[in-house]
Amino acid sequence: MEDALEIKDVEEIVEAILIRLPPGEPENFVRASLVCKLWCRLLSDNGFLGRYRAFHNIPPMLGLLHSWFCNDPFIPITKFIPRGHPKHNNVADCRHGRVLFSDWVIWFPMTGNTRELPAPQRGDNWNTDECAAVLCAVDGCDHGACQSGPFFVVSISLDEEKVATAIVYSSETSTWSAPTSLDLGFIESDISLSWMPGVLSGGALHFILMHDARLGVLKYDLGTSCLSEIEPTFEIQSARYDSHALIAPEDGQLGIARLNGFNLSVYWREVCHDQVATWKKSEVIDLKKHLLASDPMISHTELVGSVERTAIIFATSNIGTYMIDLKSLRPKKLTSELRLFNHPWALFPYFSFYNPPVGQVENVADLGESEMGSIDEESGESESRSSDRESGESDAGSSEGEMRKLMLEAPMMKQKKPKLETSSTKHRP
Repeated sequence: MEDALEIKDVEEIVEAILIRLPPGEPENFVRASLVCKLWCRLLSDNGFLGRYRAFHNIPPMLGLLHSWFCNDPFIPITKFIPRGHPKHNNVADCRHGRVLFSDWVIWFPMTGNTRELPAPQRGDNWNTDECAAVLCAVDGCDHGACQSGPFFVVSISLDEEKVATAIVYSSETSTWSAPTSLDLGFIESDISLSWMPGVLSGGALHFILMHDARLGVLKYDLGTSCLSEIEPTFEIQSARYDSHALIAPEDGQLGIARLNGFNLSVYWREVCHDQVATWKKSEVIDLKKHLLASDPMISHTELVGSVERTAIIFATSNIGTYMIDLKSLRPKKLTSELRLFNHPWALFPYFSFYNPPVGQVENVADLGESEMGSIDEESGESESRSSDRESGESDAGSSEGEMRKLMLEAPMMKQKKPKLETSSTKHRP
């Protein structure tokens, strides 16, 4: 008679199974947590969660956030449902599991927590031209699940005298730093900051800068706290930044994607052996044949963002928003909720490994198969109850009831999303 498996052996077998749960399907974490106490304990163990992140390496994209200031700014592309509902709908940036709103509130979608920051002090000549970024403050972090750690917020403003000023907020000190300034040129020059998302590359933040009729980049070095301007690279046909997006496919690499109709050009910044930097234009790509092959009804497209450390850009159209990999040129439709409107807006991807609220799941795990068996009967009810969730609890702790809702909604094919309202007001985060 064979010896019975020891508990340790069973746990190793179960862990080998659970570690292979697809990170882009968070509902499987919820279901697995409800199987039994052993599975729930494994999924709540920090050691397992660390090995899970190391096994999958790159956190999945759980949803999208947009700067269109109406309704819910979060558009799910998986079955992940953010905890809490933000009342601050004007998104300025999203990075490393944190969302920054333009009224200086940080939202953590994984926990539902929010943190209000003191507004930075501005000079008398400030003209509301501003951009901002949020990022993890831990050196060497893999950013798989660092949303509970320290962070920085970088704010860059432009005054009427064409002087750019950068200040940094530290969550550890709860204070803003001393300002760093850069004179961008003559007062008569037409200089402005773009509302398009900035990118983090090579230890520096980069933002699109319009300098007269040419496009340039404003760089803030996180190590030296210095501002600098990367010289304008090419003339543009109009002052519509929404047809341009910064891309940073690898750390230290920087490019500008330019979309004119369906013609996509990418300008790469290259540093020669003599340390002289130049912009090199890639071959023009005709997106029309790639997009029309999937959706013949597309009539117009504009760029609305990109994904850092990848060659992926976001393009919106009259029928929805797409993710396009510049390497394969294969478009993937993400949502029909976000479409091309009459004024620009920006798109921010939300990446994170999903950690279920296992402390609450333990209280529900004993419900067992009887609860799971009633899912089909209660799934209709869960849709009506979802309005209660959307009404907006901002704290992380709603608990067992919320956990049961998530469990019931997990088998549903798709969550209903609010329709976007239109507005004619121009927005800059």
